[in-house]
Amino acid sequence: MSIQQCIVAASVFAQFFLTVAQAQDTPPTIAAVDDATINDAGLRKSVVSISVKQELRLPSTPWKRESPQSFGGSGVVVAPGRILTNAHVVEQASEILVESQQTKLPLVAELIALDTTRDLALLEIVDADFVRLHPPIALLQGLPREGSRVTVMGFPMGGEALSTTSGVISRIEWAEIGRHDEDGMRVQVDAAINFGNSGGPAFVDGKIAGLAFSGVEKAMADNIAYLLATEEISRFLDEVATGDIDGNTLISLSAQSLENSALRAKLGVSADIAGIVVNTVRCGPLEPWDILTKLNGYDLDNKGQILIEGDRKVSLGCAIGRFVASETVNTIPAEIIREGKPMHVELPAFAQNRGVIRRYPDGNFPYVVYGPLVFSPLHQDLVEEAGLWMVIQESPITPYLHDDRPSNGREFIAIASQLLSSPIGRGYDVDPGQTVKSVNGRIPQNFRDFVKLLREVQGEFVVIEFNENLSDHIVFRRAEVDAVTEKIMDSNGIRHASSSDVRDLLEKN
Repeated sequence: MSIQQCIVAASVFAQFFLTVAQAQDTPPTIAAVDDATINDAGLRKSVVSISVKQELRLPSTPWKRESPQSFGGSGVVVAPGRILTNAHVVEQASEILVESQQTKLPLVAELIALDTTRDLALLEIVDADFVRLHPPIALLQGLPREGSRVTVMGFPMGGEALSTTSGVISRIEWAEIGRHDEDGMRVQVDAAINFGNSGGPAFVDGKIAGLAFSGVEKAMADNIAYLLATEEISRFLDEVATGDIDGNTLISLSAQSLENSALRAKLGVSADIAGIVVNTVRCGPLEPWDILTKLNGYDLDNKGQILIEGDRKVSLGCAIGRFVASETVNTIPAEIIREGKPMHVELPAFAQNRGVIRRYPDGNFPYVVYGPLVFSPLHQDLVEEAGLWMVIQESPITPYLHDDRPSNGREFIAIASQLLSSPIGRGYDVDPGQTVKSVNGRIPQNFRDFVKLLREVQGEFVVIEFNENLSDHIVFRRAEVDAVTEKIMDSNGIRHASSSDVRDLLEKN
């Protein structure tokens, strides 16, 4: 992955907490058995099978769930009654059932935390027998060494019994781990990981060394599979404990390598200087042509890599990922060279999924029905479904597509679905994703403000203007909208005129 890809497209994600969260108990000791059997027998007690019924919501029909789909995965107990698994195993699930070698019947689990940026989720079962029979397993502190023996457990396809495969740690790197290409620390192993292993643990020396989340198709490569590293797990668990799952830390920066001799000569860089060259930055003290040499205490090489644990070379994203934001410290220390002079600067850091165009990982997309139109805050899932027509039409939202800076309450309002059938919509054409400029000349600041504008419209006509240069103006008679909305909802199986988060704004005074 190039420096541009690592820094521009991903904006560089993640947080790091200096201590790794440990489970509260350890597996029971089994007497008069060799060490390998002790570890295996104790660990197997805490690996579970997860069965899920998933009912997705689509951005274009945010008022309903799709037909149920059934599939499964694996998990591991990391605290009394609490099970760690992948987000993609349980996201938008209407039912989650858990079984193990010790359970007599499947038990209902509650999803208590979800982080798609790390592909992690936490389930809870309050059943006393389950808690007693499934002791928590501790997380391995730090990263395992390459070449370490690893045992992967789970419930992959091909049978119903617990499966155990083994191999070695092949590689450790800062790379894609999230559901939407977010970066984090991942561990490559050569142990077999197949469909159904997702969310299952990998053990090194009797502790969790990672969580299975991906394998590479055999058509592409053999014996390559990936684990989420324990530092990703511990950050997630720490955020669960605080009640604020805000994803990985970001900074707004694009840069390039400092390998080219002509580039180094132009900047007057001596042979003993290493770092990367800043191209653009949306906020903070950096300027184009600054040479970034040190970030969060880590020295950068000319490719934008850092050394961790003495001899491991990883992407500079790890330096940002290992920054711990707090109420008093929310800037990342950095060293730069500007016009030949060394300088210390502080780079603003912020949590992801707080930008103008955010995600709704639970699928509960906000919406409001207004006559034949359905509106929603513009979110990433809607952008992906709508495609690139917005870029072609010179939409003002394009600069925000990869801008993760905090929105400070600002949102774009978008058309969520095609025009619903009604005589009052005749002659109009709308595209999902096109964004509202104004309602009767008033510009909404966010979705709640937009719903208020619709409620407070005065006069005979409602005029909705859009930002995109090829979009029609929509003009309705206000009385006609009021008359047809309920009928349109009934025809399309829409129970409520809005999502619950803005329903209070539509209630009559």
